[in-house]
Amino acid sequence: MAKPKKKPSRVAVYILAFMAFSFSLVGGGLTYFSYDFNNHALIAAGTVVDVEASYNDGSTTYKPTIAYVDFAGEKRVGQTFLSSSSYNFPRGTQVEVLYDTRNPTSLRMNNWLELWGFGFIFLTVGFVLIVIMIFVARATRRKAARITSSSGTASEKTYKYSSNDPRTIESDEDHKRETEYIPTVRRR
Repeated sequence: MAKPKKKPSRVAVYILAFMAFSFSLVGGGLTYFSYDFNNHALIAAGTVVDVEASYNDGSTTYKPTIAYVDFAGEKRVGQTFLSSSSYNFPRGTQVEVLYDTRNPTSLRMNNWLELWGFGFIFLTVGFVLIVIMIFVARATRRKAARITSSSGTASEKTYKYSSNDPRTIESDEDHKRETEYIPTVRRR
């Protein structure tokens, strides 16, 4: 017996569920790592000593190298966690950074976007995909319920031979519809 094909709307629900799970998982991971970093981070004033530029598809991103003094008074140098098109700082620019006390070369700019932004964005996209998936799943169920209630299932229908022609078979619904038919009269 052949396996019935999955309906396109069900496949869409599965794809949306996979995407929502993926985005939520990445967003949750990024948020967790930001939380962990934030629990072990200290603020320091730093100076941009170098900027690494990357050119991709007509856009440029910058990753600054920053020198700062840590809580123990040691001079440290590190690159920021992310590269950005807005990090085009000239050498010598004073910036505020967060550094991890467990790994002092691990830096992030002290702003909300670099600390929490990407996790928040991924979690938001995952949430929106979950909401869309719920609406698509409900619409699919309603459509399937409408189809089964209007046509009935094969086991509910009873069939009999037509009185006009014994070679044709009609359902009770067809017979009832034809016997209760009232023609419309149009007047000119």
